[in-house]
Amino acid sequence: MSVAAKKRSKISFEEGMLELTNMVDSMQNGNLPLDAMMQTYENGMALAAQLEEMLTAHRRRIEQIDMETSEITEFKGEAHDIS
Repeated sequence: MSVAAKKRSKISFEEGMLELTNMVDSMQNGNLPLDAMMQTYENGMALAAQLEEMLTAHRRRIEQIDMETSEITEFKGEAHDIS
């Protein structure tokens, strides 16, 4: 089962990037039938969105760290214009 097919299951960012790279490689190869190409594309877009969510979550954690004191403060979405 591909990582994209697991839909929101816990995967590492690195596993997701490897799977996404493999998807791109298989589509660029040109040997996939159109239906398989479309399914791979859809899975890849879903996986890319999941990876973007992971990056956003990590970015939020970084933004919580006070650069002067190295203390972690509670994240407040409003302060960062995030709904």
